[in-house]
Amino acid sequence: MHKHTLFRLFLLSVLLFSFSRNVFSGGKVYLVIGSDTAIWSRMDVAQYNNTYDQSLYTDPLRNAYTVMDPAFRADLLDSFGQPMKMTWWMMAGNIFRYATNTNVPVPNIMTLYLMKKYHGENVLATGDELSLHYHTFLWSDYDQDGTYYWNQAKSFLESLDDFKVTLAQFLLEEKVFPVSFRSGWHYMDNDWQRYLDERVLPYSMHNDYPGKRTEDLEPINNLFDWSEAPSTFIPYHPSTENYQIPGDGPGWQLRSVSFQRAARIPGIMESIFAAAEQGTDQVACFWAHLPEADFPENMQMIDSLAHAKAALYPEVKFQYCTAIEAMQLWRNNEDFAAPEVQFSDAVLGDAVYFNIESDETIFQQQPFVAIKNIYEQYLVLECEQTGANQWQTRNSVPLKTLAKAGVTVCDTMGNQAMKFISYLPDDVFIDNVDAGYAELQGDWNNSSTYSWGTDSRIITLAANDSAQVSWNYPVPQSRYYNVFIQFPDVSNRANELRFLISNNHMPLDTIITSEVLPAKKWIFLSTVDAESGSEINVEMSAAGKNQAGKQLVADVLKITPLVRGRDIEIKKSVIELGAVSVEDSLHYVLEISNTGIDELQISELRTFKDLIFIDFPVPFTIPPMSSIALPLTFISQEMGMQTDLLEIYSDDPVDSLITLRVSADVKLYFCTIDNEDRENYEEFGDWRTSVATIYGPTSRYAHLNETPLASARFYTTLKKSGTYDILQIVPSTVNSTDDALYEIIFDSELHGSFHVNQNNGSGDWVTIGTSALPANKEIELWIKDTGNSTTGVVIRTDAVRFQLVEEHSTGVDAQTEQIAGTFRLEQNYPNPFNPVTTIKFNLPQDAFVTLNIFNNLGHEIKTLINENRAAGLHSITFDGSDLASGVYFYKLSAGKFSSTKKFLLLK
Repeated sequence: MHKHTLFRLFLLSVLLFSFSRNVFSGGKVYLVIGSDTAIWSRMDVAQYNNTYDQSLYTDPLRNAYTVMDPAFRADLLDSFGQPMKMTWWMMAGNIFRYATNTNVPVPNIMTLYLMKKYHGENVLATGDELSLHYHTFLWSDYDQDGTYYWNQAKSFLESLDDFKVTLAQFLLEEKVFPVSFRSGWHYMDNDWQRYLDERVLPYSMHNDYPGKRTEDLEPINNLFDWSEAPSTFIPYHPSTENYQIPGDGPGWQLRSVSFQRAARIPGIMESIFAAAEQGTDQVACFWAHLPEADFPENMQMIDSLAHAKAALYPEVKFQYCTAIEAMQLWRNNEDFAAPEVQFSDAVLGDAVYFNIESDETIFQQQPFVAIKNIYEQYLVLECEQTGANQWQTRNSVPLKTLAKAGVTVCDTMGNQAMKFISYLPDDVFIDNVDAGYAELQGDWNNSSTYSWGTDSRIITLAANDSAQVSWNYPVPQSRYYNVFIQFPDVSNRANELRFLISNNHMPLDTIITSEVLPAKKWIFLSTVDAESGSEINVEMSAAGKNQAGKQLVADVLKITPLVRGRDIEIKKSVIELGAVSVEDSLHYVLEISNTGIDELQISELRTFKDLIFIDFPVPFTIPPMSSIALPLTFISQEMGMQTDLLEIYSDDPVDSLITLRVSADVKLYFCTIDNEDRENYEEFGDWRTSVATIYGPTSRYAHLNETPLASARFYTTLKKSGTYDILQIVPSTVNSTDDALYEIIFDSELHGSFHVNQNNGSGDWVTIGTSALPANKEIELWIKDTGNSTTGVVIRTDAVRFQLVEEHSTGVDAQTEQIAGTFRLEQNYPNPFNPVTTIKFNLPQDAFVTLNIFNNLGHEIKTLINENRAAGLHSITFDGSDLASGVYFYKLSAGKFSSTKKFLLLK
């Protein structure tokens, strides 16, 4: 009896010890470290079509190469000695979908493509996760002021179609489909949460408690509401009635914190470890943006924070996980096997249905099925359940246009399966670094200029020599293939090229060019009917005769099986003409292309407001693989933002009607002169073409303090007499002169001079002064280097504009005499200002002028002018960047004249 009692006491003590250990030992912290990964360089929400800079991913000195290096990760270890894993939520959709990049296969998903192409091996080596980040951008004009932006949509449903296309492209082109997800701006609404739950994924990580921002002026962005969400780092099922709060939805939601906020508030990380010490496992998502300059350092900062808190709570271990891994571990998952999925097509004549079967219950209410056709459309197909874990697509798709189909599902734990059916081969891009490229003649060299990849091959042609390269493609399937070539933007390119297109080295087509082919544009060469097992060969050659010293460059060839009969293509979905004078006309050339191999007929062109006039006979045909230039003339009798619609009817079998929105900002009469207008612009001194542009294809610059000092003259004849604002625009700059002198001259006399800091307001139109100007006389606007600049190294020109403010019926001579007859100091504009404003004054005669700034105590703090000035209107900009907010005064003294005005700096 005694032995039994001792044994029972021993068992009891073991159980109590085990119980106490379970109760009082710390929980675990699962850290999801990730990036909402976009391209910011050259993204402009005021521009419908953007061309993005890929160097974030391709430049070895930038962040992607730094943080994808396993050696960098080796120093960031969790409690178990495992290096930090990353989840890459790759941004795609809308603002990327309409990009003009020709250096990626599918612009909409370029971030994912570039990450896989340049860092795919390290994604596998580091165990990272690739997924989707999606902003609900919508090209819209919510405030109806006539100006469109890529605004944040008011609701997810406005972006649903684009979201579906983006998911389909992720799946079909890159074999990636999100299981975890972060929304752009942390935006969410009940419709979006419902779609994620029903059709897409189980794990969302954008709870931004306690954030709330519900109002914004256009361009609208960063609106969200998580004020009702849980503050804890414990995943929860969002309610189907309110995405913020715990409820009955099938998906999971998780709180997230930015790297920067975690650094500002170290208590956030500590609260996670403190909660874990109480025995409750925690899952926390910390995120930032790969383009941020300090992204690598902030990864290190998060690691340091985690280790510091782990030291404070030694019972708590933390583990770096991908998003999916963290959720599965937190849920104590023991099933890591993806569903076994069967995916087959049922062909009835030209109608194709798809059948899907899974060996287990899936998370989605139905499988996600997507197809791509030869018109490069991506469609998501709805499914109907036909049995237990069995489905068929509801509608058929035509077999003759199918390119590929795919399906994806995941089980309730997030284990994912994909299956694909290919009907046509994928597009192939043969770059100069690929095995299909060969150099047959000439001494070729590497060039850092490219249209594809990160380099190209180049040769300088000698007078008595030739150069030749080839691209070769083994044909996987018997059918037609279109062949395109693309060139980088290299100066002094050869214009006389010869292309020989062959099949199994049997010549099919020869193309000889006499003009320089466009750069960074796919140029059609030929359509080849090729048999499976044969080889398409493309040879490019050039001789130095008649073009010695010119450059021949070789980069990339594209071969695609997506050959269609008739296919209308218009690169511009929106035509924004910018500013146009009322009652004046603006001419625009619209390029309409036929990328099919049959003739395309345009049967009708229709407008609605009679703002657009088309001087072109209709109907007309566009030959195969060709374009026409359609001349449009826009004219309006009313001012303000004016919009018309242009409808284009054709016999395209898919897009028989295309509607374009054409808009212009109609203003009072104005005249714009660009540096490219050789009949209205001339230069004196050593001027050069700048790589920076803002208006027209080029801008110009000259170095300061050269001998002679640089100057340039814009000149024109105006149609109306009146008071004009004088505006100038130069590219965004920080290194330009702070004392560019602009002078207005007509009748061989100076009628106004304005000293301008070209850095202030650069990148946009800036009013530099006001002047009364006559009609039907030559007006000159000179820009001069005064030699007195205190900052900057160059003076710039790009474009100037004379904008009519008030038409004068009495004639400018009388107006000028009236204005010039008095001293006058005008109120600055804008007022209040932050931090730059313009001060204007008039001198009826030459005078020694001082213009000083005083604080509200009467102390002089700056002298803007202290020199002789000629009679006329003058303007000067004042920059209060180094001053505190408050009331200031400016005082003009000229001879016996003195005037003081008050202005307000608000920061």
